[in-house]
Amino acid sequence: MKLTLKPIALAVLAATTPLAGVAYGQAPKAPAAAIVKPAPAPSKALIATKAPEDWIIYEDTTYMPVVDPVSRHLYAARKAFDAKDDKTAAADLRTVAQELNALSLQATRISRSGTKAEIRLARDSAKRIERASRKVNAAAAALEAGKITTRAELDKAIDKATRADMERRWLVTDVATRYPLSDEPQRHFAGAVAAFGGKDYKAAAIDIRKAAGYMRLESARATGEARQELDRSVAQLDRLATSVEKGAVKDEKTMDKAFANANHALALEHRANAAESWARKEYDQAGDELKAAAKGLASGAGWVSAQAKADASATVAETDALGDKLASGATWTRDEVAKDFASLGNSIDALGQKAGSSAKAPPVKVGAAGRA
Repeated sequence: MKLTLKPIALAVLAATTPLAGVAYGQAPKAPAAAIVKPAPAPSKALIATKAPEDWIIYEDTTYMPVVDPVSRHLYAARKAFDAKDDKTAAADLRTVAQELNALSLQATRISRSGTKAEIRLARDSAKRIERASRKVNAAAAALEAGKITTRAELDKAIDKATRADMERRWLVTDVATRYPLSDEPQRHFAGAVAAFGGKDYKAAAIDIRKAAGYMRLESARATGEARQELDRSVAQLDRLATSVEKGAVKDEKTMDKAFANANHALALEHRANAAESWARKEYDQAGDELKAAAKGLASGAGWVSAQAKADASATVAETDALGDKLASGATWTRDEVAKDFASLGNSIDALGQKAGSSAKAPPVKVGAAGRA
């Protein structure tokens, strides 16, 4: 196990019956005619897009990006531990536990409202995050008591189950952290191909594992078939990384298929999250999720073929444009939103067929979600 300082490149429910032809913004009323409102500056201009630079590595093969207070303090604890400063390491671990407790409370608040699927996920996540907090606190106490003296022992104290529970924090992580990371899996897939072409199989495997790290976080936010697809893709990427590192992969086609499947799973998940946000009238978040789904679709199609990318290009452009409108508060129409959810779903399904996935994007009823 080691700390890495290498630069890196991240449940569908509907509302009621459709009502077409009316334009809305962030907090619209229900007029008989379209409302034209000035669009404020897109919130994305305020979101930092610099890629994270640090990674926490468990057992040499599982990568966690340092992207938020939890991972930053966990990273700091490991640095202090390596420097034999157990007191500082324990203090950082306790801060991790405090951050997790706060996130558990946020998940508990989420569980008091929302759809049945959201409530179930939030309650489960709150319990898991709280359990992770207790385990991290126990690791801090063991460290101070001198019971942890090696990296392997520290890894054992923060075991796989605890790490999986910590990933549930992504459910309540702010969009300003999540959205800029939606490009990161793709950056690492491209890095893996470049390293593979240069016969640096270890570097290629590392990039694949880093991409899988982001997908694990996304899986923690997903439900239903979208989550199953993400979990299947993570397992596929883990196997691929091992094979690549051993030199057992002979050409890039095997990698291309795995990367297409991964992006298909991400597109499914982000579209599902967009539908949930839309149903809650959280239009800015729906916009972010649609833009992320467009990225997944474009990237996945690119790994299939140039023709597949061309076929998806119109949907990608339309979805990205609608996402910008929703995220910035510009004017949109319900017809436009309904049409985009449908065309995005069809394009994701077409990508799945070409990538070898049977998972389908469920229909989304836009309904009267845009009314006040």
